[in-house]
Amino acid sequence: MKIIFGILVAVICFGDKADAQIKRKSKFLIEIENTAYGIFITGVKGCGFSYIEFGLNEGQIQEFDRFGMRSNDSNRISSFRISIKKTKDGIILEGIEGTKWKELSYTCPTGCRQLVNQNRLRKRLFL
Repeated sequence: MKIIFGILVAVICFGDKADAQIKRKSKFLIEIENTAYGIFITGVKGCGFSYIEFGLNEGQIQEFDRFGMRSNDSNRISSFRISIKKTKDGIILEGIEGTKWKELSYTCPTGCRQLVNQNRLRKRLFL
């Protein structure tokens, strides 16, 4: 009986710590600008990059994380990971890791800038 009680206490005490480490909350703020040639992302808060820029045509997808652009075979650990897809009328973001949202989509013509954090879309800006 003492062994079962000891195991139960260990699971309760250490289980919460392990779960908290796996589900770390990320805090970030990025600005996404839709340009004629692709996407320009500024790391405002919680990012290891100042900005990243890449060509992205309609229908193409690119992943990025706290450190910048990701390749398909990248296995680095980051506090957040997002894929971005350019559509005819705007942008679709998929929150892969470290976001409270699974998908965000919004209308964003060329020149549009949108602030995004781990919780939601923020203020939209226009040039």
